[in-house]
Amino acid sequence: MFEQNIADAERLILLCETLKNERKRHMRRERREAISNVVRASKRDSKLLDIAENDQVLIVFKPNSRCLAKHFEEGELRPLLRQAVVAIAAAVESYVAEKAKGYVPDACKAQEPPKRLLDISLTIDDLLDIERRYQRRAWGHYALIWHYIDQVASANPASIGKVFSVVGKSGIWKKVDGRRGVKPGESERQLDSLAMRRDRIAHTGDRRGGGKAAIDANEVGAYLANARAIVEALEEVLV
Repeated sequence: MFEQNIADAERLILLCETLKNERKRHMRRERREAISNVVRASKRDSKLLDIAENDQVLIVFKPNSRCLAKHFEEGELRPLLRQAVVAIAAAVESYVAEKAKGYVPDACKAQEPPKRLLDISLTIDDLLDIERRYQRRAWGHYALIWHYIDQVASANPASIGKVFSVVGKSGIWKKVDGRRGVKPGESERQLDSLAMRRDRIAHTGDRRGGGKAAIDANEVGAYLANARAIVEALEEVLV
C-alpha cells in the first residue's frame, strides 16, 4: 500500500522535471515552418505557435491554446512539487495507520494491555453501539481503536510514536535510527520537516513572509527518499 501511495509523489516529481521548459530563445523561422507543417497550421496561425522544450520533450502549443510555454517555466510547475509533498506525507500517514491497526487484536488480548490503549476514551454511546452492532464485542472494541488510530495517525513523528505505543510498540525511533545507520533523532527530524512542510502547504498555501516559499525537485526528492527509508526501517523493527 505504501508503494502505491508514494508512487503518486514520484509521478508528480517526474512530471515536474519532464515538463520543465528550458528553451531560452525564440524559435527560428525554419523550425517554426517545420512545426507548422506538422500541425497543419495556416500561415497566419503559424506565427502564434509556441513551444516548450528540454532534453526529453518538445511540447507544441497550437494557436489559441490556453497553455503557453511560460506556464512550463520552473516556477510555474512548483504546485506539482507541493502536491508531491502532500502525497509523501499521506503515504507515510496511511502506512502508519494500517500497520498499527494490524497489531490491535494482539494488544487487546495481551495480559497487560498497553497503557495508552487503556487510556482511549469510551462513551456510553460507543458502548451501546457495540452492543447493538456486534455479536462478538471484541470486533466492536477493535473498530473503536481503529477509528482512534485513523484520527491520530500522521506523518508527524510524535504522532507516529503515539500511534504505535497504543498497540505496545514503544521506543521505535531509536531502533529506526539504528537500522538506518543515522545519528540519534535524525529520522524524527526528517519526518518532522516533512510534516511541517505538508501542514504549511495544506493550511497556508506554502506561504512564507510575503510570498510562496521556495521549493525544488531535489528538496522534494529528499523528502521522498527519507520517507521510503524510514518506512522500510519500520517494517524491519516492528516485530
